[in-house]
Amino acid sequence: MRFATNRRVASFLLVLPLTLVGVLSEQPAGAAPFVPFAYKLNATTHLKKLNQTVTVPPGTFVGQIDLGTSRLTGTITLPPATIKLKLAGIIPLVTATVKIIPTKAVTGTVDLTKNPFPVVATATFNIRVLSAYAGILPINLVGNSCTTSTPVVVTMRGAASLGAPATFSGPYTIPPLKNCGLTTAALSLVIPGPGNTFTAVATPQ
Repeated sequence: MRFATNRRVASFLLVLPLTLVGVLSEQPAGAAPFVPFAYKLNATTHLKKLNQTVTVPPGTFVGQIDLGTSRLTGTITLPPATIKLKLAGIIPLVTATVKIIPTKAVTGTVDLTKNPFPVVATATFNIRVLSAYAGILPINLVGNSCTTSTPVVVTMRGAASLGAPATFSGPYTIPPLKNCGLTTAALSLVIPGPGNTFTAVATPQ
């Protein structure tokens, strides 16, 4: 019976929200088994104040599931993304490069008693503005330490079905920015605020 349950969970991992490959890891006798995984992610975020959807280059999610508690833990890694914005009407158009910097492990739960499998996962991270350039001017307007003043927390929900892509999303608030030099106040007028949405898509490979 235990072997059949483990096979069911291993199959489920192929379409987990943050999905690629899952296999049972070896555990000491008597210990609850863990399932390690490594997934490819395609993420987007809609920024409410800018009314702009930003596509993030493909990233990864790696971690494990505790079969004894149905809890998942892991780490999301995403490359930098580019956004276009105006700084409170001062500068006509700015191209900014931003990156998600995790501050905690992703944590969540998987309900293995239902089909599709409901999944809840919470990510905590800072948004780092790596650079901001106006036109052809070779000057980084934000310096080297521009970041959210406190971490962003986003809880994503969705359901995984066997053999199909899974989409998970959740709302989040962007805190005020700090350490952005002379552009701190201007950036804080056009980026921070509630009502943003983060979406992650995992496709079986």
